Amino acid sequence: MSYNLITAKSVYAVTLEEAKRHLKELTTDNDAYIQDLIIAAQQKAEEEYDLSLTAETWELLLDKFPEKAIEIYTWPVAALSSVKYTDGNGITQEVTNTKYATDLVGKPARVYPIDSNSWPDVKDIVNAVQVRFITGFTSPKTIPGDIKQAILLTLSDWFDNREDKGRRFMRVSEMILNKYRYR
Repeated sequence: MSYNLITAKSVYAVTLEEAKRHLKELTTDNDAYIQDLIIAAQQKAEEEYDLSLTAETWELLLDKFPEKAIEIYTWPVAALSSVKYTDGNGITQEVTNTKYATDLVGKPARVYPIDSNSWPDVKDIVNAVQVRFITGFTSPKTIPGDIKQAILLTLSDWFDNREDKGRRFMRVSEMILNKYRYR
């Protein structure tokens, strides 16, 4: 199983203006650095907690269909675009959406065959199954406030402490984000 990024995010959970307000930064002298911290803090939260906060398109690649549900471990999943596979003749086919159901709210999100349907047979090759989906909240305004606060806390810590220091205690941002962890 692997994930392939198809379309990267173009907006971030926290704006430059929000970050500057949090940092009480009044000048434009550090804008580029603060923007870099916004990106890095969001990436850290997303990677550590299997989140995708703003819209991206991903493809989950599997060598075969699972016995039951396909599980997507990036949250939230906004929409499922397609389920494709390589059949025994080496031809790419698409599973029609009437043959499967989705639970995009759960953690993990799941795609599973409906009723008596089962997943089709696939050619015995690497990445025979491709599941394309869109992740992220509908807009940065719909991202839970505590997640945005965790990103702000992380970037302000990095802004104030520009050297690498070992820490003994869990940071507040980690405590906030732990409720979104599911594996």
